[in-house]
Amino acid sequence: MAGPTRMEGLLQLSRSHVPAAAGVLVSAFMEYPLLRASFPEAAQRERVATFFFQLSLYYALRYGEAYATSASLEGVAIWMHSDHYTVPLRKALRAVPISVILGFGRAGAARMKDASDSMDAAQGRLAPFEHLYLQAIGVAPPYRGRGCASRLLRPMLARMDEDGLPCYLETLDEQNVPLYEHFGFELIEEVSIPKTGFTNRAMLRQAP
Repeated sequence: MAGPTRMEGLLQLSRSHVPAAAGVLVSAFMEYPLLRASFPEAAQRERVATFFFQLSLYYALRYGEAYATSASLEGVAIWMHSDHYTVPLRKALRAVPISVILGFGRAGAARMKDASDSMDAAQGRLAPFEHLYLQAIGVAPPYRGRGCASRLLRPMLARMDEDGLPCYLETLDEQNVPLYEHFGFELIEEVSIPKTGFTNRAMLRQAP
């Protein structure tokens, strides 16, 4: 697989960007179904989401890639290589500050373990081949509807086409399905997540 390269028109994130970039993703995902159900109180939901996205960003900077639309961070996307999709502790300790790992655990990470395990299993079953995984893409509320998601997606998808790589993602929000279909993703499975009442929608964009 080709290593990380700069995407034309996008800002490749560094560790100094992590706090602000995580804040963008928190604002974008505050009403995400699983987060809202697991953490009904907004303050606690914001806290656990902050640690989660900081962990995800730090991890991606070592084992994947993360981009923003510009230095203003209107939108942020996290991509992981399939061979680093899961986050074993030994890898996390190499990439993520221990304060973030501990903070995520103390904030209530265990509440989302069933859903996380179910999604990990689905990806392993549905996409056992080499691919890139779109872990998260979010746009700050003031910038929604301005094409930021498209600006984040198109350069990376074009590069994957050149490299002959498929892309996998999942979403719990049915309203997201048409958006991803617009970019060439196909819905390949809908399955209930045990103990949550939510449906995981797995989507795959085939390599050309």
